[in-house]
Amino acid sequence: MRSGRHGAARPPVGVLIQQDRVDFALFALIFVVALVSMVFTGPGSVVFWLAFLPMIATGVLAFRRIESLSRQELRDSEFL
Repeated sequence: MRSGRHGAARPPVGVLIQQDRVDFALFALIFVVALVSMVFTGPGSVVFWLAFLPMIATGVLAFRRIESLSRQELRDSEFL
């Protein structure tokens, strides 16, 4: 068998979120505000449809932040 790492094990998502709680709390707040505005305005309003933009952006930003934290964690573990 070959020696070396074939794929690094990534840390659990919960651990990554705990490392940067403020960012993920802000992401959750943005998502909830957009969701509440959608619930109170209804599908006939422009606000309802515009609320999809921050919801999608929040999802993308959270995913990218998790990936960034994961890469950083892997990079830090290689130095040990």
